Amino acid sequence: MEKVTPDQVKKARETAGHTQTQAAAVIYKKLLAWQRYESGGREMDQAFYELYLIKTGQSV
Repeated sequence: MEKVTPDQVKKARETAGHTQTQAAAVIYKKLLAWQRYESGGREMDQAFYELYLIKTGQSV
């Protein structure tokens, strides 16, 4: 399984047109968690990344 990079997380959010707060809410996370995903301070689990892509109509 491939690691989800901070750049992938940010690009998916920007493609969806979401703020960090809105993006976090889509996958039932807090703003701080999303900020850490984008900054590289925390790795986003592949399942949450795929869930976000699915819920925002982006391809998996």
